[in-house]
Amino acid sequence: MGDLQAQDLSLASIERRSLFRGFGALLASSLLTTEAAAQQVESGLVKRDFTAQELKGEPAVFDPAQRGNFDLDSDVGNRLATLKATNNLVGKTSYVAMFSRVYLGPQGRGGAAIHGHLGLWTWRLQWPDPKEYPDTPKGTVVQRALFTGIILDPWKFQPARTVYNPYLKKNVEASDSLFAESYLIFPTGGGRSIDRPQFMDSPEQQAARRNAHLVWGDKLSIFLAGLFQNEGPAQPRMDGSIWTSDYRQIMDPKVDLVTTDYNFAGLMRAWERPWIGVGKDDQAQLLWNVKGTKLHSVDDFPQVVRKYLVDKYPGRV
Repeated sequence: MGDLQAQDLSLASIERRSLFRGFGALLASSLLTTEAAAQQVESGLVKRDFTAQELKGEPAVFDPAQRGNFDLDSDVGNRLATLKATNNLVGKTSYVAMFSRVYLGPQGRGGAAIHGHLGLWTWRLQWPDPKEYPDTPKGTVVQRALFTGIILDPWKFQPARTVYNPYLKKNVEASDSLFAESYLIFPTGGGRSIDRPQFMDSPEQQAARRNAHLVWGDKLSIFLAGLFQNEGPAQPRMDGSIWTSDYRQIMDPKVDLVTTDYNFAGLMRAWERPWIGVGKDDQAQLLWNVKGTKLHSVDDFPQVVRKYLVDKYPGRV
């Protein structure tokens, strides 16, 4: 639950940025005003599915020796552990099912919950086509990322066609999220978006390369932070996520598919979701509070995801 990048970026920001920009909703282009259409293009949430080119890529299946016993303090080991926690290393499709509540914060005024959200990322890691990406280092992967999401009432958490905007003091028509992005992820950290270069990492992120991590009892938590440094109307733009898995499963090369708990918080400008009705010259912000789980089978999806999201968009799973 986005989203959505050609500067060098840490793996952390690539994964989180995709998650962050994926949350929220889109207006169908036929319903957009000129201003809203421009905002949608600038925010990068262009409605689309996977292309035939994206679907035909070779799944990224790593050597068994690279699937566990990671040195989390090394560039390569940290990156592989992050890929196993957030995706997988055996070429399978990964899903991140999530729900969230979004708060609208007008400048100088009290905030309020504006909508809930139910979302699903569909992720596939592929080896890059050498003809398409001739200069990528060995071990680079392409992440194909498809996002599908619907808007919920912020109090009842039921699908909603309209939600009340307390800032504008009127109901606004909600819109689903249907888009896709692709990324290059390099073997020692860093990478770039194939689709768009909107944001840059802080110098500290670019220098660190490795993701922060913490062993919490029998769990391993990997911290990803998007502290974007570009200037422009989208700022301030920042987010943080925590991916928590069973430590032994992450480290065990014989365990291929690991269920991971996902927590996320993010801050962005309200105008980046045009359907909310806030103009680009307005300083109002959105605060995202998200909970989710990375899974590898539709059978494991929470019932609410199957009922309200998969049944509505079965072709995007």
